[in-house]
Amino acid sequence: MAVTFKLQDFEGPLDLLLYLIEKNKMNIYDIEISSITDQYMMYLEEASEVELDQMSDFIVMAATLLYIKSRMLLPKPNKVGEEVEEDPREELVRKLLEYKKVKYVSEKLSECQGESIQYCFRNKMAHLDIPDAPLNYKEVLSDLSLKVLYDTFEQLMQQKEWEKTSKEERQIDQSILKKDTYTIEQKSIYIRELIALNGKTTFYSICSKEMPKLELIVTFMALLELIHKREVFVEQDEPTSDILIKEVT
Repeated sequence: MAVTFKLQDFEGPLDLLLYLIEKNKMNIYDIEISSITDQYMMYLEEASEVELDQMSDFIVMAATLLYIKSRMLLPKPNKVGEEVEEDPREELVRKLLEYKKVKYVSEKLSECQGESIQYCFRNKMAHLDIPDAPLNYKEVLSDLSLKVLYDTFEQLMQQKEWEKTSKEERQIDQSILKKDTYTIEQKSIYIRELIALNGKTTFYSICSKEMPKLELIVTFMALLELIHKREVFVEQDEPTSDILIKEVT
């Protein structure tokens, strides 16, 4: 069965043109304008329920294609000395190449954004540019002795050593900062596989105390979903005993 595309499937007329060029395996620098125009017009005729402002962009491009097609049908000058006109497709090709670059960059940025969502990052400590209060050095140094100065230096060195050690201990591998991603579909498959392997499973087998809270919630929701779909049923012999999960036969 052939797949039918509507104008809603394309972000704009340039997106539709790129699709047609790639579909027909044409060279973007040497577009068969007659064929592309005919196919483009077919898409417009089949389009339905399109917003008026969006439809206007496609109609403007259709008019442009028809204009280029008409210029391509005009006879070419063949006499020596006559000025050779520029290719009427040149401006269209330039726009298509620019759009193709923007679309490629947009897709790459979208991929990067999708990957970055999987990670958490610690915020840097805010830098407050607050001026120090003026000091009266005579008052500060009035009761200072050599012993007090030495003890202060020792405390400072110990503090610096502690800060260095503490900083090394606080180093965190990025891999443990990665967000845990769980889906109801994945957990449903996991529960069904356990039942298929052992004939049954238990609630504590799929929901252990060691699980992260998010995984525990998603697993429980997956179990409820399977019960709702009548794919599994649960039973419990005693109020405090483990819950058995079996496949509905």
